[in-house]
Amino acid sequence: MQRIFDHVIKKYIYSEDYLLLTFYVLLPGDKQFQPFIHSILRACAHFLRGLFSPKDFFTRPQEKTFAIICVGRAIQEIQELIERLKGKSFPCRIGPHRLSIRYLVGGTNILGADNLPLVLERALSAAQKGTFIRV
Repeated sequence: MQRIFDHVIKKYIYSEDYLLLTFYVLLPGDKQFQPFIHSILRACAHFLRGLFSPKDFFTRPQEKTFAIICVGRAIQEIQELIERLKGKSFPCRIGPHRLSIRYLVGGTNILGADNLPLVLERALSAAQKGTFIRV
């Protein structure tokens, strides 16, 4: 993620808009599903990829966190996406079990003066609140 930030975003920040969305997956606490955590996270990745453009950057900076760097999308469009997705879940099937996996979602815009840790912290804070933090 740092390489994308340094070699793409910093290089083109003044010619293209960049936004960062984070999804924090709320994994099931039931011990019977612990062996299937990677399958659940793969299902989450598949669900999320369907929501974004191929030109967006899809990353996973932490085990339960997915971060998508959106390129050239309007803030209002992303705010509406967050509103549509917050409080929802995605379906996941593990053997005979059908699970609904919940997540927290939020985002922020990226400015030329930003660094990756600051932007990621801001986006994670937004996800905890289910909102978009505009700076």
